[in-house]
Amino acid sequence: MPNVVIAGGGVVGCATAVHLLEASPGLEVVIVEPDPTYARAATGRGTGGVRQLFTRPENIALSQYTLEVIEGWQQWAGHPASHLNWRPNGYLFVAGARDVRDLAANLETQQRHGVDAEWLEPGRLAERYPQVHVADLAGAVLSVRDGWLDPKAFFAAVRAKAAGLGADFVTDRVVDFVLTGTAVRFVTLASGRVLAADAVVNAAGIRAPELAARLHMRLPIEPMRRHEHYVETSADLNHLPFVKDIDGLAVHPHLSGLSVGLVDFDHPGGEDFAADSSYYARSVAPALTHRLRHLGVLTEQRTWTGLYDQNRFDGNMILGNWPGRLDNFYVATGFSGHGFMHALGVGRGLAELILTGDYRTVDLHRMGHQRILDDRPYPEHGIR
Repeated sequence: MPNVVIAGGGVVGCATAVHLLEASPGLEVVIVEPDPTYARAATGRGTGGVRQLFTRPENIALSQYTLEVIEGWQQWAGHPASHLNWRPNGYLFVAGARDVRDLAANLETQQRHGVDAEWLEPGRLAERYPQVHVADLAGAVLSVRDGWLDPKAFFAAVRAKAAGLGADFVTDRVVDFVLTGTAVRFVTLASGRVLAADAVVNAAGIRAPELAARLHMRLPIEPMRRHEHYVETSADLNHLPFVKDIDGLAVHPHLSGLSVGLVDFDHPGGEDFAADSSYYARSVAPALTHRLRHLGVLTEQRTWTGLYDQNRFDGNMILGNWPGRLDNFYVATGFSGHGFMHALGVGRGLAELILTGDYRTVDLHRMGHQRILDDRPYPEHGIR
């Protein structure tokens, strides 16, 4: 029976193991993860959002698969969806005059690919969500099926399913490879242990580029810091959807208030977890109080940071192998903030590619490494 070694035991690595083992019971799958507490893993520091409002059909389809799993969570995970704190309040994308045409065109793409989304003129938006300030808006799109959940609970279930299916979790770090021709045959760990491999998956997040570089595979990925803030309010905002705009504001109801972030896409890359104590007051609070009104008393309770494995080339994932150069070495990185919501579909796609040599459910070839070599970006359009 062939061996698959997965570098990285986060949600992408575990989802890949789940789909490999479901498709091929008895397969030997080893997941190598240096930190079993996942203290700095991206999944536990994210917002847990799942949305279909993308412009590339692959990303739409990957989100739709995640929603299918969530909606059938009892059968998939063995316990009720209430464990996830799933809140299907929808996603709301808003745009001003500068961006409204793109938003409308993107909606047409989304609806062609089965997204249940509707257009809201500013007046109708104000009637539906009086807290949303619409004076500077020219339109909005609401996807009613989307929502958010507890990412830690979701990940714990995916990891438990991988373990239950037979994945072997090893606390160690992948540091090198032994290549024979175009295939990786052995994986070297920091402890000195060597694992035989018929296939290797590089799902190491921000560490993925340095692992790929060992095999002369260039990945234009770097860590990018993102702040998230929990703000308590004296108003009841639990009916609101997940609101996003073109300038990076992302806000949704959480606990007794709001979870809010404002992504600084120009922040220099680097493994920086330091929280900028002035960022909320300087940048986030003004954006929040401009877009949402009647919030009552706002109290910043907590700020935390996480890292995107940011693809500086085009902001989309890099997935798959390097045919003719690295036939059995597969990467899954560069998610740029979308890895959590797409992990299940990515894991399914990688399992198909490894076991059959091709994608069977969602064609993910355009997300491949070849576009990096060809200098052919494949970015999302509009709100990231």
